[in-house]
Amino acid sequence: MKFTVQVTDPEEQNSPPMSPMLKRILSSRVVYAVSLPPPRRKNGIWKVHTWMLLGLIITGFLLLWLSFTHLGPIGERFLPMKSSLPTSSIITPYKDTNALDARKPHYSDNLYGVVFDAGSTGTRVHVFELSRENPNEAYTLTDELFEQVNPGLSAYADSPEKAGASLDPLLRAAEARVPRGWCSNTSVVLRATAGLRLLPLDKADGILNAVRQKLSGSCLVKTPNSVSILDGHQEGLYLWISLNFMANRLPSPIGSGITVSETALDRTFGTLDLGGGSTQITFAPVSLDVLLRAPPGFATAIDSGEVVLSKDQILPGKHVYSQSYLGLGLMSARFSVLHTISKRLPALLAVTQELYTPCFPPSASVDWSHAGRNWKVRHLPWNQSEGLLLQQELKDATASLELNPTPRILTSCYAFARSVLRDPVDGDSASPVYAPHAFVIHRPEGIADREFYAFSYIFDLALHVGLIQDHSGGQVTLAQFRDAADRVCLKPNPEQPFECMDLTFITALLHDGYGFPWHKSITLQKKIKSFEVSWGLGALFAELSMRRRS
Repeated sequence: MKFTVQVTDPEEQNSPPMSPMLKRILSSRVVYAVSLPPPRRKNGIWKVHTWMLLGLIITGFLLLWLSFTHLGPIGERFLPMKSSLPTSSIITPYKDTNALDARKPHYSDNLYGVVFDAGSTGTRVHVFELSRENPNEAYTLTDELFEQVNPGLSAYADSPEKAGASLDPLLRAAEARVPRGWCSNTSVVLRATAGLRLLPLDKADGILNAVRQKLSGSCLVKTPNSVSILDGHQEGLYLWISLNFMANRLPSPIGSGITVSETALDRTFGTLDLGGGSTQITFAPVSLDVLLRAPPGFATAIDSGEVVLSKDQILPGKHVYSQSYLGLGLMSARFSVLHTISKRLPALLAVTQELYTPCFPPSASVDWSHAGRNWKVRHLPWNQSEGLLLQQELKDATASLELNPTPRILTSCYAFARSVLRDPVDGDSASPVYAPHAFVIHRPEGIADREFYAFSYIFDLALHVGLIQDHSGGQVTLAQFRDAADRVCLKPNPEQPFECMDLTFITALLHDGYGFPWHKSITLQKKIKSFEVSWGLGALFAELSMRRRS
């Protein structure tokens, strides 16, 4: 609707009498500013002023509306901050939210968590986003950021300040991924694994203190336990929780407080993880007797992550078989094999920084670093390696491989791999040994009855040698690992000189160590629903549970 106010000269004779107040109002500039159209006798400058004023008013209202809608810096002063802690104690696996009743008012609630995985060969950061569309539902994993840097923190054992600085790109990426206004309510944890477990205590503490100092300048939420070395049992448990949560097999994550039935874990998968310095196996046995007959310390509580030492405390649906072996990660295993071979060559290792193996391609020579030391790894000709293995070692390797005939190079490399299971160089020298082969790895019962997923170096090596075609993964039998080792050792790739050694160790670990039969299939899969499977998500659940209890 258009209004026009016509202003006339008060001195005109035809004008009715007006009061002095009315005269002042009608002659004021305010009336001119809001009059449409303006008096003809005024110039056009008023138009600029008018539209500038209207534009500023409209812009102000828009900014205020946007601030309240998107919780920007202005809105945050007036609206309460959303909590990053779940208001419900249940966090369930992914489910389709498109089926929500469209008649209900829209509801959205998000929480974020940042987890640093400080491994032996590199440091990774995960930024998890969980959300729900209904206050009565549980959270689902909806987004993840994954970044990594090399080398791992243990490489800075003598320069801990560089360990803290190495986190800079990961920390910047994490803070940039968390939405504005959420950083100060988002938990951050850093858990170091085998790389720091293998360091002397004083050097590990120096690195952890440098990391704490680095994180202290971040807006992310820290607690006294935000930075620590992750216990091996918990590392295995958290991976198991992450996998089964993401695969819709876990009824509730750690710390949910939900009563679990005796059969609640029957559909869960087992996990096998092989890092650089350690390896873990975790699964829920079909029979409780498996846990009761296992050595003390092999049962871990799902809700707390604590190791159970008393068999009287082991309950169905509450505990899983979980064990970690320090010194049996792939990089540590390489060093153990090389060290075992080289130390059997008289006086050779003591005077040089060279390591030898017959499992390398002929004439191969590689610079290799491990635990802060640099080595030259060379091929050892067969005429010099004969006699390094005892006849019993060769006989046992031949019997285990179950091949007829058994290739000589495969038998020898497999025998050296088996020697690592008996006496690893890295790790705890006081590790107990278990029947039937006097290995430092315990053979759990019931693994043939449970479906297992394998991760990390097991997945990577299977991909490199063609056992799986791409990152979507697949199922591979132990016999396929053995046959791939036979093929690679017979015709080694000069571009990948460690493949024969790595394949024979992984095969020996799974078959001779854990006791998987040759026909057993293992699923190799890196992602589920486009999300990386790692122990980081399980660690986040543990942190959120701790915050809820505190």
